[in-house]
Amino acid sequence: MRPALPAAYVVLAAGNVVAQLTGSEVLDLVTKPLLVPLLLAYLLTGVDRHSRLVGGTAVALGFCWLGDLALMGGDGWFLVGLAAFLAGQVAYCTAFATTWRRNPIRSRQALAEPYAAWWVLILVVLGPGLGGLVAPVAVYGAVLCTMAALALGVHRLTAVGALSFVASDSLLAATSLSDGLAFGGDDALVMTTYTVGQALIVLGVLAAQPRPAAASADSSAPRRALAPPPADDPKVLGGRPLHDGL
Repeated sequence: MRPALPAAYVVLAAGNVVAQLTGSEVLDLVTKPLLVPLLLAYLLTGVDRHSRLVGGTAVALGFCWLGDLALMGGDGWFLVGLAAFLAGQVAYCTAFATTWRRNPIRSRQALAEPYAAWWVLILVVLGPGLGGLVAPVAVYGAVLCTMAALALGVHRLTAVGALSFVASDSLLAATSLSDGLAFGGDDALVMTTYTVGQALIVLGVLAAQPRPAAASADSSAPRRALAPPPADDPKVLGGRPLHDGL
């Protein structure tokens, strides 16, 4: 079953992009609610569920799924969807923070500057037209960019996926909250970057997991089999194998 999950995800993600391009509400309704559950199933199949990185990522995906459902409800559900995705980003931050020791930002703080600069740029571009949404958008943007910076310590696939997620949410905010920045096909581009970003995040988290101990034990079995028998083995006499005296 597990090998079929990525293929199903790709088909549904492509179908949802088509739904955005054609304006098909039915196709959007059929495909979008299934995207994150497929990723969640793939993440939790065959890995150590007790890992804080995996567990935190699973919680984040759950909140993102709720955000997807909320945003399908229209403009009236925007703040609910924003709150769900904010919770998802906090969960991602908590999960990725477990790999802080190997994050390159620790030794090169300048790597964090592009993420901070992007957050400032979002506020500069969108701020004048946000009105009462300035505070929630500012908070969400800060947590989003923090998540992307923390992803650098997980795996390169997760880092790239986080950047794609940032691009998707930035584009969604720009086209949803500013009429002057909307363009034809923007919803399709939002979903493309979103589905690619989420998939890469999951793939990177899986790639960052240590190899199972059983695999290491199996690999050492041949070497143990080649070890000489102990001197007190009943098949050994006087420190030599019995057949040596024949």
